[in-house]
Amino acid sequence: MLIDLHVHSRNSPGCLLTPRDVLRRAREAGLDGVAFTDMNNMDGLAEIREAGAAEGILALCGVEIATDRGHYLAFFPDPVKVPALPQIFGTPPWPVRDVLAKVADMGGAVVAAHPYDKSIERPGGDVIFTLEGLSAVEGLDARRKGSTNDLAVEAADHMGLPCVGGSGARDSLDDIGKAATLFRDPVRSEADLTAQLKAGTVFCVAIGVTPRPDEARAPRGREDRGRGSRGGQGRGERSGRGDRRGGRGR
Repeated sequence: MLIDLHVHSRNSPGCLLTPRDVLRRAREAGLDGVAFTDMNNMDGLAEIREAGAAEGILALCGVEIATDRGHYLAFFPDPVKVPALPQIFGTPPWPVRDVLAKVADMGGAVVAAHPYDKSIERPGGDVIFTLEGLSAVEGLDARRKGSTNDLAVEAADHMGLPCVGGSGARDSLDDIGKAATLFRDPVRSEADLTAQLKAGTVFCVAIGVTPRPDEARAPRGREDRGRGSRGGQGRGERSGRGDRRGGRGR
């Protein structure tokens, strides 16, 4: 199943996208589902459920958490049972190690989101190498350009973690359908998604990507850079005709 693992809605500050519009666009783009990850809250759960039923596409609820060292996507087996984040973590900025530990205590999975994005306040960067409890690294965020994604892929490979992908959509529906995560087994709920993230049976997929000329000419060793050596999982690609070429999971 192909799921966009990082999408915002009007429950994130400054975002005007509605869950129904997002899901409609995702279905048109050929995705199987969307995981909404609004910033520091899961207040849109009821609307997400209703939108998924109305549009006939899988609609899941996670959260993007801004910590003292970077942003992290968190997913829980049953989001209905998750208290408001200030009740869990206290007063922000939330210490990253406390966040990971408490999400783990609740059975959740944590993904380092665009860790090398210097445009955010307090980026994570190499601190992810020191963290315990990460399930994956976001190796492809469609809204991040240049070396940001490449560094994330290299970090995941070094740590032996799988990479995931998402659009990071928050300003425009046009971002949806450019990147996603391929799940090896069926996903019907947040519990399924969380379990597969923990198992590492996920694959980062770029959709409709044409290799740059320098990549097309690169020797084999360079061409495979960041695609899953050492048991990790790097970026895959999906052509405009719909065939998928993903890296390996753990």
